[in-house]
Amino acid sequence: MTSGAPTPLFTPERQLTEMHSRPPYGRLRRWVPMAWTVILLWLRWRWLRVKRRIYGVDAMAGATHRFHVDAAEAVVNRAIRQQGLIIKTCQFLGSRADILMDEYVRTLSLVHDRVPPRPWSEMKPIIEDELAGNVEDLFAEFDTRAIAAASLAQVYRARLHDGTDVAVKVQYPGIEKIVTWDLQVIGFLANVWARLETVIDFRPVAQEMARNAPEEVNFVHEGRAAERIAATLEGRDDVVIPGIYWELSTRRVLTMDYLDGIKITNVEALRAAGIDPAQVADTLVDLFNTMILKNGAFHADPHPGNLFVVPPARPGGKAKIGLVDFGLTKAIPDEFRQQLIVLTSAIIAEQPEAVYTSMSGMGFRTRDDNVETYNALGEAFLGDVLRSGQAYADQAMMAEINQRMGRVLRANPLIDIPGDVLLIARVMGLLSGLGRALDSKTDLLDALLPYLDPDAEAV
Repeated sequence: MTSGAPTPLFTPERQLTEMHSRPPYGRLRRWVPMAWTVILLWLRWRWLRVKRRIYGVDAMAGATHRFHVDAAEAVVNRAIRQQGLIIKTCQFLGSRADILMDEYVRTLSLVHDRVPPRPWSEMKPIIEDELAGNVEDLFAEFDTRAIAAASLAQVYRARLHDGTDVAVKVQYPGIEKIVTWDLQVIGFLANVWARLETVIDFRPVAQEMARNAPEEVNFVHEGRAAERIAATLEGRDDVVIPGIYWELSTRRVLTMDYLDGIKITNVEALRAAGIDPAQVADTLVDLFNTMILKNGAFHADPHPGNLFVVPPARPGGKAKIGLVDFGLTKAIPDEFRQQLIVLTSAIIAEQPEAVYTSMSGMGFRTRDDNVETYNALGEAFLGDVLRSGQAYADQAMMAEINQRMGRVLRANPLIDIPGDVLLIARVMGLLSGLGRALDSKTDLLDALLPYLDPDAEAV
């Protein structure tokens, strides 16, 4: 056991200047800046659309590109200042390379690496209050500089007294209030946007965040979820999930195994390590097929900040996918899982009546109960990308799907959709974006089929 100040583990000096900022605190200070940023961008976009009609789309191509670059940067800058759930929203959107233009994907994805860390002086008291002890007594060594800063917490690297390297995730002070205020402003802006624009509907994102945010600020829930998912994947040798140290974990502090890997979207680093990005995409798709269709319990937030690739220990070995941050996970009832398999099979087989029956049984409801609408929903959900021959849904495909779905739903609005389906659709969207980033060559139909046949041995 050490005494005195915590020993810096990976830096020669403890006292280094940290660039940080405290997020605005208070309902108005959370609402006004975000609303103002969105309103200004929307007004600029409307004016640009007027000029595009006057001068032509081609003549305004350069101005359109500059607008989108500036808009994405403005959103990121505002998110960095606001922090909280605004950061998480950008992380989600920055992963959707399948539906957002490159200007937004490239810029919004930077938020993974630009969240300013909070100073050690603010975070240390939380660790000591939660764990009821001094940091220098609780850990053999503790690097006081955060190795990662995210939307709700930041992570430190430390060493236990038995020599084990661990990651210590610490919740930001006051974050629960901030989450409440952010959910309010995100929901409000999503509703206003839906009344003004039809390009992308952000309301499902807002509703999903409102459902899941309470669990994401409870690290006991996260730790238990990580253990449940690890247990269901115990037979696989291509995935790593950090173990939890419960004696050093509470609702606001989570201590887990330190995972040393390459960020999944760092394609250059993957290739430098002798890892084929397309093979990583294959493994990723199979891993989530296993979790959703076979096990019925899945990591529901697979954005690039939560996925790493662990290089093989020796040349020729198998690279593994490391999963972290289980704040957003989902266990679906076995009956619902079976219904999902039947629905997927019906979509693949192009059986409209079976699609209708499956979706009705799962809880989908439209204003007018007819087969055509449900079949169109099924095609948009999965059928189009499976029959496209592509490994992921690109922007052109999503634009066509959105346009077609807009016509269908204007004629027969969707009035109820199962929350679990929204979460699965979100995961599919994130994986599609990752597939594009990894230049995936995965045949999605071949990848799915073993999980649809109850007699097949899915691996």
